[in-house]
Amino acid sequence: MKRASEPGGQPAMLSLFVFTVAALLFGSPLRQLWLREGAPWYQPFAVWLGVIALGAWAARRSGHDP
Repeated sequence: MKRASEPGGQPAMLSLFVFTVAALLFGSPLRQLWLREGAPWYQPFAVWLGVIALGAWAARRSGHDP
């Protein structure tokens, strides 16, 4: 994997960042914040939408040449 300072290394770093954020949200005790009793029904969907938007942003950003 190329480093972020090397040409072409930025897309891999963005993908790794999105994966890390998603793993923290869905695989750690943090999910108890948005799955607690009495939370609005749409809260889990909002979290998924945020992860999807973050992934779309990373894909769009990696597609452009600086």
